[in-house]
Amino acid sequence: MIKVMIVDDEPYIRQGLKILINWEQLGFQICEEAANGNEAIKKLEKKDIDLVITDIKMPGMDGLELIEYTREHISKKIRFIILSGFYEFEYAKKAIKFNVDDYVLKPVQKEELIKVLEEYKDSYYRHLENLKMQELSDRIIFDRHLINLISGTYDRECIEYVKNRLIAINNIRYIRIEYDVTNEEYDRLSDNDKEKEQNKLYEATKAHLGEFMYHTYMAHDNNNEFYVGFIYAKSMADKLQLSEKEYIKNLHDNLSAAISYRIIFYIGQKEESIETISESYKSALIAKNFQLYSKVTEISFYDEIKDKINTSSFSADKDLIDELIKAIEENDNDKIEKKVNNLYMHFKELVAEPEIIRLSMDYLMFSLIGIAKELYSDFDQDEVYKLISQGGYGQTAIRGSVAHFKKFALEFSDYLNSLRKHALGGVITEVEREITENYMNNLSLKSLSEKYFINSAYLGQIFKKQFGVSFKDYLNNYRIDRACELLLRTDGKIYEIAETVGFNNTDYFISKFVQIKGTTPLQYRKRFLTNSQNKN
Repeated sequence: MIKVMIVDDEPYIRQGLKILINWEQLGFQICEEAANGNEAIKKLEKKDIDLVITDIKMPGMDGLELIEYTREHISKKIRFIILSGFYEFEYAKKAIKFNVDDYVLKPVQKEELIKVLEEYKDSYYRHLENLKMQELSDRIIFDRHLINLISGTYDRECIEYVKNRLIAINNIRYIRIEYDVTNEEYDRLSDNDKEKEQNKLYEATKAHLGEFMYHTYMAHDNNNEFYVGFIYAKSMADKLQLSEKEYIKNLHDNLSAAISYRIIFYIGQKEESIETISESYKSALIAKNFQLYSKVTEISFYDEIKDKINTSSFSADKDLIDELIKAIEENDNDKIEKKVNNLYMHFKELVAEPEIIRLSMDYLMFSLIGIAKELYSDFDQDEVYKLISQGGYGQTAIRGSVAHFKKFALEFSDYLNSLRKHALGGVITEVEREITENYMNNLSLKSLSEKYFINSAYLGQIFKKQFGVSFKDYLNNYRIDRACELLLRTDGKIYEIAETVGFNNTDYFISKFVQIKGTTPLQYRKRFLTNSQNKN
């Protein structure tokens, strides 16, 4: 409802306006009334009002003075419609200087008042929509700069842009907030449903942060990882008179209460300033991967594991692990199974020393990462970690039974072998055809990899190598291009076009459209129509 105040020194006029029309049916709610400008100002200072309908000639402070004072001292967002007698038209013309929305001649006629209110309402909601689109566009640009800063690919302009919008930029940590992928109920969700859950998590995080809302962003890393990034600053905890751990625990509890599935915080190392946030981001990833083979905790600090990662106390196990790594490299399935059995027998003897087992597995994981990097040198660090942690490679694999461990080792061995031997051409051609023919459906790397019998992580990498962009970016670009055609050829509504090209979430569609085309769908359509009319 649009909130309205009526200001007139004649009580019968105020009462008459209130009963003249059905305000609520038109989408308006009369929240306040006042007898003159002074009384109106006191109420405007205490209550949010969207529209003031005011007489011009009133004792004390008249309508024009009310408009001028409100604009200068209360809010420029409050709009005005003036009531004007026939002989006061000169006053009405003067009011135009104050950018009033309209005027209504006394005695007020029902049809005229409805017409003026309907025109105002159209203008009001157009303005809100434009503000929403502008905020969305600004947020997309900011998130792009923030992600570049976090990933370490930034310049001075990027740093300054981020600094201008973040409230706190010193004594910070990167926190990766994500759903627990070992939860079977969550893991069974489709990618679309996971995106919806990610959006719920993002909105809940923003709502909790309030004025610090720009410190969080919704990740779009195109690797089917649905998480929320958060830049924690010490001043956030200080403001609430909490310790760092108390603040983070409080945030975790509040988010957990607002969503449906278990979430985990991976917390990077502390950095003195925003310029080095990428180091905290990398350490948060290490904390995440360290949990692949240890007991899952809801809040995992890199600080608590960093010393363990570098220790040499597991050197007694190194020979056994090196033998397994060699078997994995050679893609020798019989030898892999034998080495896994040997390692597990050894672990049984260390049952009273779980730390050594976890450290041994840490050594194995980072060794395999190194091998993958050598075989595919253009991988960046995030993509390499992804290979270890996703799907069949990770989650419960290493920390599960000997059967899980064997499955992990055999699958990773096949993956390394595919890096050496798999040809690019045929499968990529088929995947490209799938996009052009089925872009409106729920396509994913996972479903296509199963259809064409290829590892999904590897398919994603060879696709990116072939086209220069990730599978998800390519698919989104193709969908947006088809949406552009529909915007120009049809008069379909935005949500209808979004669904037609494969987007189930209209806000996400608009976000991707702005990101790719630099304008909203409505602005894109209007610009085309304007250009066509100018040519004619």
